[in-house]
Amino acid sequence: MLTPVPDLDPGRDRRDRLAELLADTSPEARRARLNASTWPALDTIAPLLPDGRLPRGCAVEVLDDRYLIGALAAGAAQHPDLFLGTVGLPDLGYAALNGLGIPYARLACVDDPGPHWPEIVAALATDGAFGVIMLQPTTAPQPRDHQRLTARLRETGTTLLVTTPWPGAELRLTTTNPRFAGLGDGWGQITSRTVDAHCTGRHRAGTRTRSATLLLPGPDGTAQRLIANVEPAAPPATATA
Repeated sequence: MLTPVPDLDPGRDRRDRLAELLADTSPEARRARLNASTWPALDTIAPLLPDGRLPRGCAVEVLDDRYLIGALAAGAAQHPDLFLGTVGLPDLGYAALNGLGIPYARLACVDDPGPHWPEIVAALATDGAFGVIMLQPTTAPQPRDHQRLTARLRETGTTLLVTTPWPGAELRLTTTNPRFAGLGDGWGQITSRTVDAHCTGRHRAGTRTRSATLLLPGPDGTAQRLIANVEPAAPPATATA
């Protein structure tokens, strides 16, 4: 029988553990962990979010602003393998979502789920098939719905962007003070909307409120940081005989 050779360098285990610790805490390792637990965000929206990215595996409240929920989803859609779903949002404006950057081919829509929206959301989130789901509950949620869906989100890494208050949501985003450009005195059309956007964190995200002024949408239909006031165009000239 062979006799094990004793380790003549007792400090090797300590050095190996130190090397592993340094690797785990390196900027590259931290970035990898962040990427695995979040979705990308549009550059316009990133300053509002903790670490500049949308958290995975949780609910995020996006109250009373369809363009903001679309901009959050569009940022996540930069991930090439991400599929997105909408439930109970027939007025979301799918052409507007596409203009924000969401490909039609990766978007599934359930406009009228009736009272079965919890089952539909749970099915879309199964195995993380749809990484981001936008939801307007069509009936009042029950506590068991919140509990079951929160567990499913956490299990699959799916993010739920919900338009109503949601117990245990990781973030709450709102907009205030909307201003519209393009309208004159009885003429013109809306060309852009400026809003003050706010994001308040909860739980792991902390409680600090982040705010930014955005063009949502800008003149080209995309989300933009405010760079200048947009002046209305001159009224069309009146034809003369």
